[in-house]
Amino acid sequence: MKRRILAILLACMLLSSCTGGMLTGSSSQQGSSGAATSGDAELELPKEDTIHTATLLAVGDNLIHDVIYQQAARRTQNKSYDFLPAYENLKTQIAAADISFINQETPIAKSFPPSSYPLFNAPEQLAGDLKTLGFDVVNIANNHMLDKGKKGLIETMDALDAEEMLTMIGAYRSEKEYDTIPLVTKNKIKFAFVGFTQHTNGLRLPDEDAGMIVYTDELEAMERQITAARRVADVVVVSVHWGEEGTTKTTLYQQNIAKHLAKYGADIVLGTHPHVLQPVEYVDGENGHKALVFYSLGNFVSAQVEPENLVGGMANITVQKNETTGKISIVDPKLSLVITHFGTGFRDLRLYPLSDYTDKLAAEHGIVLEYGKQFNLEFINQFAEEVVDEQFMN
Repeated sequence: MKRRILAILLACMLLSSCTGGMLTGSSSQQGSSGAATSGDAELELPKEDTIHTATLLAVGDNLIHDVIYQQAARRTQNKSYDFLPAYENLKTQIAAADISFINQETPIAKSFPPSSYPLFNAPEQLAGDLKTLGFDVVNIANNHMLDKGKKGLIETMDALDAEEMLTMIGAYRSEKEYDTIPLVTKNKIKFAFVGFTQHTNGLRLPDEDAGMIVYTDELEAMERQITAARRVADVVVVSVHWGEEGTTKTTLYQQNIAKHLAKYGADIVLGTHPHVLQPVEYVDGENGHKALVFYSLGNFVSAQVEPENLVGGMANITVQKNETTGKISIVDPKLSLVITHFGTGFRDLRLYPLSDYTDKLAAEHGIVLEYGKQFNLEFINQFAEEVVDEQFMN
């Protein structure tokens, strides 16, 4: 009997050693090297990369003619100015973007009265209204920035800097400001902004103040700023005021400067000054780097009178950052159209997104057309299609 019991016990021990943990629930196994390996951890699948996304909206020239600030004054019975109704139809889109950019074409100098062409100045209240609309970055590097001299330039900078969370670019009070790259961080993506202009209508600062502005013929200065921006940011955005007014064709000068900007490391170039749309394209830099160049976004708001001046562009750019690799991608950039509408004598001037504009509105436009010209949806769409490649049109 004892022998039978011992035999049964021995058989159970042998059976248990053969099946290992399969009977006990243990997951300890023998590896090919003979060492025990843990089966507690499940097979790990590759983790998906974390992608951060931020949107940049950019519009062109905010050109405040006299009829625009006069209407703004009448809204407050001349006690102040209210520019907001002119932009009301685009407020939702401006505010919805993570970062919204505008080129402020005219000075905003409080000690000077409002004035129009050829030496502009807008009321100080405009700065606050731009912030209320949802703009985050305001460029002042353009051909009218010295219309009120150095004093007007500094007052414009002060007016914009006084608005909390509004970033002013394109001019510098000191060497320290010159070397401090403006940064805006959204959704863990750092955007750097710098602004240059081709000229200032023949007006110049004294030699001792020349460093307040960077001109596009100062290649070393532009390279210095873009290189500094490249060191501290994920995305480098360059505002550049260039080209010839009234033409949809880019100049050789613009094309040459665009190549330099791409070479220096610009990711996005926002062009202004021609007051009409110009093409959009990628420009090769170095080591496979490309810059997305909007040669001209045209007018945002103005009281100019040619049909082409009344069709502006609004760039919608989505930027993605791979947290693991640090790679930055620009995803499917698009340009949507903005129409400047007014009645007879520039009455009730305001903006419309093309999606809300109709032939009925176009028929009521106060524009005085030269013989053979037209202003309707067919003209607007055909004009944009002739200028901007369809891959970039919204």
